[in-house]
Amino acid sequence: MTVPSAKRIMDVAQYQTMTRFLGLDNISDPTRLIPIVANHEYVYLLQQANNVDIDNTYGLSSRSGYNDIISGSNIHSLSDDAPGFFVDGDTLKKLNADYSIISLRSGLTLGARMSYTSFNDRIYYTNGYEIGYIQDIINYSLVNPMLEFKFPLPPGQFIECFMSCLYVTVDDILYISDPLCDYYDVRTGYRRFNRRITMLRAVDDGLYVSDDRVWFMKGKSNEDFERIEVYSHRAISYTDVCINGQDISDEIKGNVAIWTGENGICIGDNNGVVTNLTESRYTFTPTNQGAGFIRSKNNVRHYINSLY
Repeated sequence: MTVPSAKRIMDVAQYQTMTRFLGLDNISDPTRLIPIVANHEYVYLLQQANNVDIDNTYGLSSRSGYNDIISGSNIHSLSDDAPGFFVDGDTLKKLNADYSIISLRSGLTLGARMSYTSFNDRIYYTNGYEIGYIQDIINYSLVNPMLEFKFPLPPGQFIECFMSCLYVTVDDILYISDPLCDYYDVRTGYRRFNRRITMLRAVDDGLYVSDDRVWFMKGKSNEDFERIEVYSHRAISYTDVCINGQDISDEIKGNVAIWTGENGICIGDNNGVVTNLTESRYTFTPTNQGAGFIRSKNNVRHYINSLY
């Protein structure tokens, strides 16, 4: 029997040292994961990764813990579109930079997920049962304009602002306000989709809308929208965010949408071109809803999602 020398054992240990990591791959055979070469170093894929961050040098570090800032009865719907807004029980609240809290509206439907959008100096919100807006930390309801064929936008699941109009989804219908107001025309101010809408997100040149697939409504207004199917899989509700394309690549211009679809994390650009970023490397069990937000840490921006 041949006993390996100490030098040989050291060489094997040196050969197996890994310091740079590319991310997860739970699809490929773990015995066949092949590293890439970046800056003359091997960068490895991971079969599992729990509570770790990877920075732009491919370095791995433990994810930071958390602090208990506030407590409540049932806190949810923390907004990325209206920073600091959240729901606690039946009350819409705002968390200030100094961690003080302002109550804005009570009597909301318990457990109803809230959606927000900024429109001029107002923050509009809706949860499928109630709709309103906050201006100067005061809550307002939508009023009937008392005009022929015009009605206030109804409460819906999602709300968005695009080109000076508000958009609200109610099941399979997308309601579209008249410009610079929060009422719509009952004759023309809506579009119907195939199934219940699961995502509504604006970029510079149009709107991404998902039902059982993803559509891009290209154009500047209700009158000239062209609806194009751009992705064949449903977006998971509340996982979408909008960011500047420069944060992803210098070659991407304008704002882009990021969401978690049934088969991976997707990015949609200003032209309605959708790319699945994870389909070839990562698989998961899709859910009906989740949460998504952008986190900045050490000059690196991460898209974080939670599915449930």
